[in-house]
Amino acid sequence: MCAGLAIERRNVPDHLIEKYRLQDRITSRGGAGEQEVHFLFRAKVPLLPVWHERNLDIYIWGNRDDRFSRLPKTGWCRMESIAEGKWEGLRPVQVEIPCSYGLEKGVWFQVVEGLKGILVRDEKARPHVYILTQPASHYYNVMTRHDRMPVFLGRGY
Repeated sequence: MCAGLAIERRNVPDHLIEKYRLQDRITSRGGAGEQEVHFLFRAKVPLLPVWHERNLDIYIWGNRDDRFSRLPKTGWCRMESIAEGKWEGLRPVQVEIPCSYGLEKGVWFQVVEGLKGILVRDEKARPHVYILTQPASHYYNVMTRHDRMPVFLGRGY
């Protein structure tokens, strides 16, 4: 799947860094590399950067902790579930998740164009985003030891 991702800092406007208090998520790859912002599902508040209706914003990543919500208690959505109509009642909207790297089981992998996701709203009309997944390719499975992988924009693994 994808337990985390990184987006280049220069691609996140300052007002979003300030609004969502993302300063502590900024790091440099390899110490001296370009700065990037990390988004991890295990973070105290799991968030994702998302392109929705031609705007970049930050949304809640799935539903990890709200046991009273009707939203699925996960951060991912299987493409098969969408095809079977299991999410239809939540009225999912497809969105793009910009990132340069993904993280799975301690392995960072390069992402060329970004990932696909869906945006749904909870009972209070707050948006939540789930990363779309599909069965892993052989390459992805060997690289991350996971049987599911994110759905990539453009070409992927």
